[in-house]
Amino acid sequence: MSTSFAQLAATPGTVAPDPTKHVNYTLGMLLGVDDFNQEFAYLSGRDKWLARDAIGYGTLNGLRVSLDTTTRGPRISITSGSALSPRGQLIRMAPAQCAYLNDWLAANPSQTQGLIGTPSGSLLQLSLVLCYRRCPTDPVPIAGEPCRAASDLMANSRLTDDFALELRVTPPVQDEEDAVRDFVSWLDQVNVTDDPGTFPTIPEFEDLLRSGLIPGSPPNPGTFFQLGAPLTGIQIHPASLGEYVRAAFRIWVTEIRPVFHADWSSQNCGCGAASETANPLADECLLLADIAVPVINIGPGLNWTVDDSNPVTIDETRRPILLHARMQQEWLQSGLGSGK
Repeated sequence: MSTSFAQLAATPGTVAPDPTKHVNYTLGMLLGVDDFNQEFAYLSGRDKWLARDAIGYGTLNGLRVSLDTTTRGPRISITSGSALSPRGQLIRMAPAQCAYLNDWLAANPSQTQGLIGTPSGSLLQLSLVLCYRRCPTDPVPIAGEPCRAASDLMANSRLTDDFALELRVTPPVQDEEDAVRDFVSWLDQVNVTDDPGTFPTIPEFEDLLRSGLIPGSPPNPGTFFQLGAPLTGIQIHPASLGEYVRAAFRIWVTEIRPVFHADWSSQNCGCGAASETANPLADECLLLADIAVPVINIGPGLNWTVDDSNPVTIDETRRPILLHARMQQEWLQSGLGSGK
């Protein structure tokens, strides 16, 4: 159990099965434990693959983050809800959770060492993240050998979906989320107008998009998209906007997203040579909020507590949010922004 959030620990598996393979059963073949685990890994892996490639990741429902003051000091509360992790795992958090910041500071002195600026007081930046976990449950008796301990004659027969809620001093990696936001902001520089002027052809538009990309190693969404020229000089007629948007989305899907999209599938599949570029890494956990905590040292040593004379602030601007399809449909049909 965590010092600030209640959570159940997961038992790591022995050898992870390959999610790209499934059992090819032939009459007379004997199926064992590895075969059943392999088949589950394949079916579960495809579900997660579909979620992360076709939907994305972010908060789906609930998980509201709020701050209140108690006799034990500032308390962060999170309502129950659900989310999709960057790995494509569906996370359900219930019941509601809370954490007392002073308790977390007292229990984690080593994590804050070197992050707080002055001996008297400073600002500590924390990230509130939600992760997927599995909890072994329902122990049942299993066949045993002579001279074995009683604990070796029982095994958990089920794995229950669970969650972990953490306060971290390092924010999770979410390059794809950052790239989505930057790509949309980048395209917003294009001028859509019916004023007289020169309008590029679709191939010219695609070449201009590509010329505005600034690749790096490792790729960084903040510097990948060149702001300003050449996109600020592009004019598109409203009647042809759909064709240009379709071209931009094609470049996003086929050329830009693969640079930032992490893939947890097996790297040993396929008939050709291995990819020359490794897939980008991403955190398996989901950012819920960035929390700035004013702290003060009450001594001696690393004895920090929340500074009540300054406010704790919650910033959710970097939090990935997934809007469900029904809301998108209604919003598109509503004529929002038309002045009606």
